[in-house]
Amino acid sequence: MYLGVIPSVVNCQLLWQERDKPGVIWFILSMATGGLWSLLFATFTLIPDPQLTLAVANFFWVMIPTAAVTLFLLAYEFVFKQTASRTAVYALFTPIVLLFILSWFNPYELVFTSAYYVTADGILHFPIFDGPLKVLVTKIYGYLLVFLAAGMFVGELLRTNGTQRRQTVYLLVVFSMLVGSTLVKVAGLVPIYFDPTSVLYSCSGLFFAYSIREHGLLKFVPVAREQTFEEITDPIFVVNAAGYIVDANQAGVRLSEQSLIGTNIEEFICGSTVSADAQGSGVVKLEISGGTRTFSIETSEIIYGRGVTGKIVVLSDITALKEREEELDLLKQVLSRIFRHNIRNDLNVIAGFAAIIRDSTSGETAQSADRIHTRAMKVVEQAAKARKIETVLSYTETDQRPLDEYLSKVEQSVSAEWLTHVSFDVDDVVVDAHPRFDLALAELIENAVSHHAGDDPITVRVTTDLSPTAATIIVEDNGPGLPPSEFAVLEAGEETDLEHGSGIGLWLVYWIVSRSNGTLSVRASESGTQVRIRLNRADSAADGGDSPATDDGRG
Repeated sequence: MYLGVIPSVVNCQLLWQERDKPGVIWFILSMATGGLWSLLFATFTLIPDPQLTLAVANFFWVMIPTAAVTLFLLAYEFVFKQTASRTAVYALFTPIVLLFILSWFNPYELVFTSAYYVTADGILHFPIFDGPLKVLVTKIYGYLLVFLAAGMFVGELLRTNGTQRRQTVYLLVVFSMLVGSTLVKVAGLVPIYFDPTSVLYSCSGLFFAYSIREHGLLKFVPVAREQTFEEITDPIFVVNAAGYIVDANQAGVRLSEQSLIGTNIEEFICGSTVSADAQGSGVVKLEISGGTRTFSIETSEIIYGRGVTGKIVVLSDITALKEREEELDLLKQVLSRIFRHNIRNDLNVIAGFAAIIRDSTSGETAQSADRIHTRAMKVVEQAAKARKIETVLSYTETDQRPLDEYLSKVEQSVSAEWLTHVSFDVDDVVVDAHPRFDLALAELIENAVSHHAGDDPITVRVTTDLSPTAATIIVEDNGPGLPPSEFAVLEAGEETDLEHGSGIGLWLVYWIVSRSNGTLSVRASESGTQVRIRLNRADSAADGGDSPATDDGRG
């Protein structure tokens, strides 16, 4: 019986470092209970003093239901992969505490009957079924928890495979040996002074302790997630609280010619870094087998069990994306320089000479020179708009400003002559928009005035339509109507060989509205064109009613 303490101590020593994982602490306590079970049973059997025998026996009787409770909690955390609440733990141990307290007083023979006694030489005699409380806690309550735990393990065995199934089998072996030894004791096949249950219980636990050490207890994720973890193409590393890599998927293993398990993640990344993003954006270049690759780094925290912490580090290969981004940035710089300097300057020279020829000649020559001048100036204007687009694309965040501020900038940028044809009737509202939203409004106004045809006076109206969460800015004119091909390009979101706009002005409007998280719609008819821009509101009216409409006097 005393030798049965040894495997219990070995189990506790083997698993102490794993105690924070769900279930492990209860397995340790279960093994410790088995060891105490053997120790106390052997001790009260050998003690010749009757009073000391009874005192030691009182401690012994609580070991049986304690083992059942710890096994039930082990099964719960093993199967459901979460720690039991303190309330549940306290509730499960309450009957045991009550049995231990009352065993010292035995009121109304609730714990022990008259058949429970100690002889003069210290030999304890106890019936299989004793007082009602003792039977209820040690027999009914204890075995009920054991069978519930066994049922949870059987269910886990049927729905899992791999490591989780093997560990479940080990636990069922522990249960089988526990039940088998108990039946042997009840059948009287062993001497009264020997209880094989606790000894076999502790010994069988060695098998499970070995499994925990070799394979780990309670996988972080189900089997399907394990397979996803292995097959995903991005390198993934599991890092413990000390910053060392404890696991990696296949992509992570292939990332280096040497094993990265046990390597400090910071040393690996920093030691392999060719260059890192100066803004700390989590982008690094790693020198790996096959050359230099660029990776983005994403980190997520792991909180598992009783204070177990760590993190998952995912490296996403963005080498091709970064190369494409650098190529596009270079192309943008080259085209911008060409538009701003070479082409624009050359076209200004061409337009100047065309104007001289037009003014100094007549007839067909003057007409041709005038057409050259007009075309050249149109391309110069397009180059200026291309510069505006470059400015628009340089902003990544929106601003929350009164719409009136944007209209004030429009009045400063649009020709005073053109503004005489424009009337404003807008609400006092704050919108969430691109910082250069005024360029979109100015472009729509200039487009409406410059493309007007017919004898009717030019009329352009800028109004608003409010809802509790949005403000719609409406720009409408009485011109010939925007050709379907113009706004069809915007609806498609791309230029094609069959459909393309005559200029880039509307693209300027499109990008500004898009970066304002707004929507753009166009309605054209013979009586004119109506452009509607819907933006999110950023004022207090978004939480309540609408602001009253106001005429700010522009026009």
